Amino acid sequence: METYPDALLDEQQQVMLADLERTLRVSRAELLAGRKEQSRAVRAGAELQARSEGAQVRADGGWQVRRPPADLTHRRVELATAATAEQAKGALASGADVWVADLEDMLVPTSRRLVAAQEVILEVAGTRTGDPDPGVPTLMVRPRGLHLDEAHLSVDDRPAGASLVDTVTFLARCGQLLLDRGTGPYLYLPKVESAAEALWWDRMLTAAEESLGLPPGCTRVSVLVETVQAAYELDEIVHALRERVTGLAAGRWDYIFSHLRTYGDRPDHVLPDRDAFTMNTRFLRTYTDLIVRTCQRRGVQAIGGPIALAASGPFDDSVAMTHARVHRDKAREAKQGFDGAWVLHPALVPVARQPFEERDRRRAQGRGPASAPAATTSTGAGDGPQPDAVALRDVSAIPGASTLTGVRTAMRSSLTYLTGWLAGEGTATLAGHVEDFGTVELARMQLWQWLTHGTRLAEGPTMSTLLLDRMLEDEVALLRRRGAREDLLEHAVRLLRDSVVAEEPPAFLSQRAYDVLLGIGEPEPETESEQQASGAA
Repeated sequence: METYPDALLDEQQQVMLADLERTLRVSRAELLAGRKEQSRAVRAGAELQARSEGAQVRADGGWQVRRPPADLTHRRVELATAATAEQAKGALASGADVWVADLEDMLVPTSRRLVAAQEVILEVAGTRTGDPDPGVPTLMVRPRGLHLDEAHLSVDDRPAGASLVDTVTFLARCGQLLLDRGTGPYLYLPKVESAAEALWWDRMLTAAEESLGLPPGCTRVSVLVETVQAAYELDEIVHALRERVTGLAAGRWDYIFSHLRTYGDRPDHVLPDRDAFTMNTRFLRTYTDLIVRTCQRRGVQAIGGPIALAASGPFDDSVAMTHARVHRDKAREAKQGFDGAWVLHPALVPVARQPFEERDRRRAQGRGPASAPAATTSTGAGDGPQPDAVALRDVSAIPGASTLTGVRTAMRSSLTYLTGWLAGEGTATLAGHVEDFGTVELARMQLWQWLTHGTRLAEGPTMSTLLLDRMLEDEVALLRRRGAREDLLEHAVRLLRDSVVAEEPPAFLSQRAYDVLLGIGEPEPETESEQQASGAA
């Protein structure tokens, strides 16, 4: 079988992709080196701040982004799922305004699955039109992040960047098709950390459009604001992509992971259990207010963070409670000024939609828009709003504690997910939540932080390597009883433990997991019953 992306591109397109990789690999490497340099500086005591080089862009209130296309004008509910045939079927019938076909956190990047994902995307692209239709989601694709390699494509004996491969493959196969059907190629850019990275994406898209004969600027993008670094350069990121950007989305769980990755070695930044991270805490509220304020000022749509709750099956008390939690969360975002929000399960689309429709009806009746949030501070006349640097990193008011239950939950969810991921399952429903690789990244960083600081847990014990190993033994025994594959479980335990006990944790565990996945080889294709089970998750 041909590997990804060779199986999808003709010879001329493959040559073009290799040429773009050669053109862009040095600048990509410099950006990744810049991430490491900034990380070292923060560990040495430096603080993230708004850059002085961006002061003029922030202060100039006169610029706005290019208007969005018609089919990205109303985005009350966006459904994000893995780009698989079964998930696509559910997404297209969900009633969402946008389907985010995910190639990053929700899809296991084996060659076969990547090929199948691009085939699904092509099939969906062939059914799209540019006319806004409340019953037909607009297609958006989330490629993999800048930090990830694509091991199935080597250029000059070096792996190509996964973000470039995913994006160019999508544009080569679907770009002109989507334009001919009155819509266009739309992307969600993940884990952007700076204006320099935004400029890299713009440069890559411009070069790809030119090489493929697509109209300049036809590829429109939304940006997932899921790193703490991006919050300090939000205006500059939007400005760098001003001819392409249509939305900014709050990626709350990845944002918390980014906070841990940035400040985790500081004793005053030790965070409690995951359940304590409500959006009313100061540092998360400041971050989301900043997104809304920036969007309102620059003509960009603000998309609220995904809620990972799953709700399906007969309507019982459990489902009713889930619906109520989702409604409260989205009502808060609607009041805050977001235009819409993500969900991760098709059953929650109508639940998430209702608060935004109610808010918009009140506006239409003249009862006023939501008040502008106070997400920024002003440093003087003419300076324009600045990110509130202190509030963005203030975790002192987060309620809750670190507990044995939190440790066990982090271990169990990580090991369960990693074992399934190595078997080819990109998402899992665990304890009523739809989880993807972001769950593991957050969980293992919390375990690392508690271990590094010897955190005293609420029940009395102090987090230690001995306690970690004893609890790992318990969780491994439980997963064995549940029928986990022994070889995959061993890999999962090693991945998790090594990342937790490391003096300096890996920036992204997904990179190490990818190496293990390549060593295991391509999993067997799912049976029909397995595909149905995956689609129901």
